[in-house]
Amino acid sequence: MFKKILVGYDGSKGGKAALQRAAVMSSQVGAEITAVWVREPLPRHSDLPGEYEEEAEAADEYFKERQKEVAEAAAQHGIQIKCETRRGHPAKTIVKFADEGHYDLVVVGHSDHSELWGRLLGDTADRISDHAQCSVLIVKQ
Repeated sequence: MFKKILVGYDGSKGGKAALQRAAVMSSQVGAEITAVWVREPLPRHSDLPGEYEEEAEAADEYFKERQKEVAEAAAQHGIQIKCETRRGHPAKTIVKFADEGHYDLVVVGHSDHSELWGRLLGDTADRISDHAQCSVLIVKQ
């Protein structure tokens, strides 16, 4: 069975469903679980003074809120969930994090995009499932 579970968590409906599913699985099989939030890189320069710092502060505050949600899910299921943040493209960063950390399962939520929009652009879950070296569970609400 799975020993290391990585859950992509961004606070969305799909992310919350993935976090709950991963927490249940972890509590049932005793797997280690880590939640990772990937944020887009901040711009290298700005036209307005202080804009970069404000963006960084807003991102840090957003991550703190996600950490609280992860801690609540962990307490609800009586488990420990590590929380990490990375910068970069979400799908690419999650796949790399999973490979480097030797995770054997990645759990992600399905996006709320329409079927047509999803087919045209693809979504993060699709890209992760295409490129991950381990099993991927895509959770739908």
